[in-house]
Amino acid sequence: MRKLRPLAILALFAVVLTLLLANGCSGFSGSSGNSAGTGGGSGGTGGGGGTGGGSQGGNTGADFYVATDGNDSWSGTLAAPNSGNTDGPFATVAKAQSAVQGILQNPNGRTQTIVVQIRQGTYFVSQPLAFTSADSGNAQLQVNWENYPSETPAISGGMQLGSGSGLSWKNISGNQWQVSLPASTQYFEQLFYNQQRRLRPRLGGWLGAYYRVAATVYLSGSSSGPAPDPNCAVYVSGSGWECFDRFQYNATDPISASWQNLNAPYPAGDIEVVDFEKWMVAKLRIKSIDTTGHIVYFTGPTYQESPDMGFIVDHRYVVENLKDALTQPGQWFLDRSSSLWTLTYLANAGENPNTDSVIVPQASQVMIATGLQYVTFTGLTFEHDNFIVPATGYPALRQDPGISGALTCLNCQNVTFNGDIVTQTSGGGIEFYTNNTSATTASNTVENAALYDLGAFGIRVGMPPVYTDTDSNVPHDTTIENTLIASYGRVFPSAIGIVQGDAHDNTYTHNDIYDGYHSGVEICALGCPWGAQNSNGSFNNVTEFNHVYDIGQGMTDDMGCIYYNTGGPNHTATGNKILNNKCHDVTDAHTQDPDGYGGQGLYLDAQTGLADVENNLVYRVSSNAMHMSNGPAQSGEANTIQNNIFAYARTGIFELSDPYPTNSCFSAPILEFTAADNIAYFDKQYSDGFSVQRGCTYSCGFPYTQYQMLSGNLYWRTDGLFATDPEAFHVQPSASSPLCDTLNTSGTDWTYYTFSGWQGIGEDAQGTAQVNPSFANPAYPADDYTLANAPTAGFVVFDLSQPGRQNPVLQAPTIAPTFQTALLNPATDF
Repeated sequence: MRKLRPLAILALFAVVLTLLLANGCSGFSGSSGNSAGTGGGSGGTGGGGGTGGGSQGGNTGADFYVATDGNDSWSGTLAAPNSGNTDGPFATVAKAQSAVQGILQNPNGRTQTIVVQIRQGTYFVSQPLAFTSADSGNAQLQVNWENYPSETPAISGGMQLGSGSGLSWKNISGNQWQVSLPASTQYFEQLFYNQQRRLRPRLGGWLGAYYRVAATVYLSGSSSGPAPDPNCAVYVSGSGWECFDRFQYNATDPISASWQNLNAPYPAGDIEVVDFEKWMVAKLRIKSIDTTGHIVYFTGPTYQESPDMGFIVDHRYVVENLKDALTQPGQWFLDRSSSLWTLTYLANAGENPNTDSVIVPQASQVMIATGLQYVTFTGLTFEHDNFIVPATGYPALRQDPGISGALTCLNCQNVTFNGDIVTQTSGGGIEFYTNNTSATTASNTVENAALYDLGAFGIRVGMPPVYTDTDSNVPHDTTIENTLIASYGRVFPSAIGIVQGDAHDNTYTHNDIYDGYHSGVEICALGCPWGAQNSNGSFNNVTEFNHVYDIGQGMTDDMGCIYYNTGGPNHTATGNKILNNKCHDVTDAHTQDPDGYGGQGLYLDAQTGLADVENNLVYRVSSNAMHMSNGPAQSGEANTIQNNIFAYARTGIFELSDPYPTNSCFSAPILEFTAADNIAYFDKQYSDGFSVQRGCTYSCGFPYTQYQMLSGNLYWRTDGLFATDPEAFHVQPSASSPLCDTLNTSGTDWTYYTFSGWQGIGEDAQGTAQVNPSFANPAYPADDYTLANAPTAGFVVFDLSQPGRQNPVLQAPTIAPTFQTALLNPATDF
């Protein structure tokens, strides 16, 4: 991965904050208004137990209740309306907040937790629920917002257009239905029909055909002069100034300047393009089309960095929200060409939007908590935030700082989400971060939750670093535990399951993360360098006992199950651990792009050092089981890779790429990693493009054991012949140009060794290539890597049943893909 410079990160962070504010996200402003009005509920409340006085509802131990048949003029202390309909629950969360605040302001010595229970039904909010310090409890008097027993209330940022909405759809002809929307309707880009995400029309069918960038556009000019265009501000030697707001398409692509919603009276940028870069995917709005030069122009650029971002030749793009392509059942189109907007839906067989559930997002987020403390949300469902692509497009960047979560907890402490569901989002799921150095985000928890069908990330902890950060103000002591994160990145495919920015002392444990188009867990994807104000980077972050699988799916590059980027040329964060995880079925974009690469298992990026990687099971990954780029830049900071099982990786077991970023050797040896007592299990050989060790094997003339130290590892190739393979291992004895020849392109740069020859240079003492570890049944689909006994003296058997959720109460439905994926075949391709 190419690491962006810190100053570039800071500049972009300022840009995305501006974009979020322009997009209606109040999470940065700390808004404290009560904006939780409700619309009609979809589902009645359950009957409560009888109480004295003839009440139909009773108190279950809560202080206040909220119900769809409630009334904000009532006391809120009854679980259901009484027989005279003169008292009962509140109708809105906002009213319950006011009641709770009354107790908090005058607790009168109370220490028992304040409880608010929400009854069955859907509560539609036109603005994000706003929780502030006024809603906070304290260590002695906490506040719980929870579901009424055995009921599943939902808080929706959407607007109901189907059954019970009061709006009437008209059948225009055949399966085509239309509805005129209220003048107050906010623009939206997602629609959920009977709880399923439905897509806007795309060029080339339901999911949209992939077309390929024909050429990158460059402007002429001297590199010494100013950029000729602010959207073409990167000079590429030999080509000119690269443009990031336009690309050249193939003349055979069905691009047209006469598309109905390309020009007025339709809004500018009504048609979008999804641009698959390398590890990022941008969404941009078409400004105009030059059919003579075959160039598409956008309202703004993607992130300007070459060669990994922008419009890469032969990379995929998808055209979306094209009125002319509204032909497939299940598609919809929002026509904004007149003052009153019209929504068209093409029904599938048996569907009728007048009787079915149709919801479109309206509130920019579902909830924003600012300065909240000692509050727990339990058993609630949050859905239908309305994040939209900004007018200038979405220039994608790792950690997605430009995309808001459905739930934002800003400067929160001791806030817990327990057993909640977050689903059907336009943006991300839950996020915790700090927006100023006088505040703190600490000791927050997500546990026993389920997040699925997400537009972007699952859970985000912290933002990209700024140099005014301190260790006390960035998120710390966060716990994400026993939580399901699935089908993430459905709108923004480069999104990550759990993504952490500048933060420390966080624990991600016993989670199930699957069905994503990019990485499962990423820590500091842009790097988290030390700041100037008592900041030591991202340290003491533990990712353990997680089950991460079925990710990538041929959509993005340079990703993996678990990724850390916590080092740098002058610093290394300490205490970071990757322990006892299970990682499998990772497919990078080589299945769809000619230059696709980097579907790693475990990934230590950009000079990360002092990481502890132990007791992990990794199998069926499209690249390497254990990948390290650059490696630590200082002596005494080697990464530890110990007691792991690495099986059926397509290209290699251990890879260290580009350890010399300046293309010059270090003045003294630097040990990059130690790999001890691991089991490597594989069925490929060098002629298949596989090597146990990959990347740079040049040690700059120092003894190889001072560069990479391997000891006590077990290597077993399923044909039993690895011990005598003449190309089992290799080193590069002399410098090439550049220093490392990672593919032996000259055919003479490497010296090869059998396993015994490898031991002869001091590597893998006590190791073996002659012992079958005798896993119970490692072949697909059994995937049973259980060991009856330790196959070597150094290996310690660990419990393979521990990764993943240990109490999986909540489950996720299967969510349909939103783009054409291309997975490797687990039975034949690994």
